[in-house]
Amino acid sequence: MPGTKAIIVGSGAGGSVVAMELAAAGWDVVIFEKGSNYFTNLQGNLFGTTTFSNDELKALYRYFEQPDPLAYPRTFRQNANQAANYVGPVNDLPVTVGGGTVHWDAKVPRFWDIDFKGLSLLGPVPGADMADWPFEYAEIAPYYDEIEALLGTQGDLASIPALTMAHSPRSRPYQMPPGAQQRSSSLIARGAKLVGLHPYPFPMAINSVEFDGRAACNNCGFCSNYGCPIGARVGSLGPLRRALATGRVQLRADTTVTKVEFSGRRATGVSFIDPQGNAGGESADVIVLAASAIETARLALLSGLPDASGRIGKRLMFHNFIDGFAIYLDQRVHAYRGRSTTQCLEDFANPDFPGARAFARLNGLPYIRGGLCELGGSQDPIAEGKFYQLILSFLPGKPFGSSFKDLMRASILRDRLAGVNFIGTDLPYLSNNVTLDPTVTDLNGQPVPRITYALGKHEQVAQTFYLLPITAMLAAAGATLYAAVPSSFVNQIGGLTPPDTKHVMGGMQMGLSPTTSVTDPSGRMHQMDNVYVADGSVFVTSGCQNPTNTLMAVALRTARGLTGRRQRSPTSSASPMSSQIAS
Repeated sequence: MPGTKAIIVGSGAGGSVVAMELAAAGWDVVIFEKGSNYFTNLQGNLFGTTTFSNDELKALYRYFEQPDPLAYPRTFRQNANQAANYVGPVNDLPVTVGGGTVHWDAKVPRFWDIDFKGLSLLGPVPGADMADWPFEYAEIAPYYDEIEALLGTQGDLASIPALTMAHSPRSRPYQMPPGAQQRSSSLIARGAKLVGLHPYPFPMAINSVEFDGRAACNNCGFCSNYGCPIGARVGSLGPLRRALATGRVQLRADTTVTKVEFSGRRATGVSFIDPQGNAGGESADVIVLAASAIETARLALLSGLPDASGRIGKRLMFHNFIDGFAIYLDQRVHAYRGRSTTQCLEDFANPDFPGARAFARLNGLPYIRGGLCELGGSQDPIAEGKFYQLILSFLPGKPFGSSFKDLMRASILRDRLAGVNFIGTDLPYLSNNVTLDPTVTDLNGQPVPRITYALGKHEQVAQTFYLLPITAMLAAAGATLYAAVPSSFVNQIGGLTPPDTKHVMGGMQMGLSPTTSVTDPSGRMHQMDNVYVADGSVFVTSGCQNPTNTLMAVALRTARGLTGRRQRSPTSSASPMSSQIAS
């Protein structure tokens, strides 16, 4: 209501959407952002007004928009019986104005209907804490429409496979046609078709033509993991700019919220540390936590917010990845040019994929699901060089110098490589969680997040099963060399035990019951009258697709509930495909 003041912790995908909606409804809003603002004209033309650049060293190795792991580390362990002896980055997301969407590659597929009603439609899974979302796909679909239109999305409605349309029906066309398709993506897509799979142009929120006053993508190749220097990929800056344009929103960058202050069931405000290191406080009528799943759960724990379910921080989901690669010794495939994979397929998200249920039953599971595959990616020069360095270090003598230079010139693991990223759904497990580390603190003296995470039986069985069709697809793509391995195995070889998927969900589960969930269907904490959560932490399941589109759609639904503008839920029933699965 007009005159109401809200504090939003975080300016990323969820927080920016809520700020836009509340400001449009006449609320006063203060956004606290822990990271810096790298834009000199955030409300104007983004082209040329940012210090983001195509600099691999700055972005990936000097923590330009990432949290410094020395100042803000996390700890990691695989189970509660282990000591968390790893200290450093653990699935970190950018800490900056705009949050994680400043570096995402803007893929915006939708979750399927069975992602929202997995327990009802697919049934329980031993060891997993399966649950339905408190709403169905039919209710969230209009919010998907709005978010995609707000960001500006390229895609081809006619090319979406029937299976995907059956599980995530949509009627509105995309705002822009697909841009040029990468050669590497097209090669893998051709192999996918030859083995009976159904690739299609990846829907993504990147301008293929001029849109909303922003330039078209120039396909520079520095997309995923990099801020866009020309503003062709706007992400959460789209709703954030609209929020700021109302004049009712204050954005306070370089300001860390350290605690939510509350009395009984009501929050009164927040405590924070300002850019000069001074402690301060701010009062508000409503508090919205949108700091990303891990940090929101951590802040709730640091604040001692009440939780009858005991589930704050629990059911953490990261997605599990399989890395496939096809190497073409006879040609260069230019996978580093373009918008960071331009083709995808969703066949493996189907629990009735040929052979999947039989393999699941052989392994004592009722079903398995894989997830979306991104087709055609590669790596950047420094990452390639580090891999050659690792290989050469096993050879006797001093193999560096000319041998290393020859490998870099041939670029076998970059310009001749077309990769596949399999995004496998993580089922929710109570044993995967965020807690406060009892011994390690950050720069401000606060306990850091302790991450406990390991793949469950479902994820391990699914990875084993889907290695074969992924390998068959790579073979059919005509590569000289090809293979597929779980990314957890690759991380272990490189000494990087913690996951680094950038897909972070769970910890503040949304649900109907205060005994089995942290937030209610409107995103409000069950035991608090005025504390809401609007980021990936409310996710009940991780889905089989990239999560940001769903995160923003759910945040918009939450914001509409706060302003009283949420439409009545449509009467919906399971799609014909869902009914078939349920039977």
